[in-house]
Amino acid sequence: MTRFSILTIFIGTFLLASCEPAATFDQPQPDEVKSLLSFPEHLYGVYFATDQASTVTISDKLITRHYDFDYKEHKDSLGSSYQIVGDTLINLRDSSKEKIQVKGDTIFQHYEGTDTLFNISADNVLKKFKGYYFLNNRYSDNAWEVKKLALQKGMMTIGSISDKDDVQKLKEITEIIADTTITQFSLTRRQFKKFIRQDGFAEQETFIRMTENDR
Repeated sequence: MTRFSILTIFIGTFLLASCEPAATFDQPQPDEVKSLLSFPEHLYGVYFATDQASTVTISDKLITRHYDFDYKEHKDSLGSSYQIVGDTLINLRDSSKEKIQVKGDTIFQHYEGTDTLFNISADNVLKKFKGYYFLNNRYSDNAWEVKKLALQKGMMTIGSISDKDDVQKLKEITEIIADTTITQFSLTRRQFKKFIRQDGFAEQETFIRMTENDR
């Protein structure tokens, strides 16, 4: 992966990034709720991210995110391992090359790519509960990362569990001592419902549904 590609992956990426989750669960959530085999048709569509650098597409079993934006940085930040020759950035360590634009002391590169965020399978379990959709992704053999998806009046939000407040709420709900380092939880359906009512999944990104006129 090129240097610019590595940098751009982190720009505008919140909730569905491939970092270590703040908390996991021992079972797909909510427990004792039937899994869905596909997304309902009313969710299908393309959604603009508010960062204006990407779109999210939902189909019957799949959520993808497409990135399309320009990245810029100052020449001085390149370091001695890179050399600019015309419209090309050369990595002197491995001789790889990237097309760029140079305007004054600023370097521009266009980035475009697509990531699969969720694909319904044994390791990506979709559930519906209390009007929300829960994206359960197997993080390890006995650990599931969970995100909350909601759609209302053309606005879609995807929520992740925050590092501090949400983890503290989960400890209180499950009666775990607050100062422990535990970040994996076992919840009943009633406890999960309580977590939702306490505004769990506090880290959120908002997407605006694309209309036919936007396409």
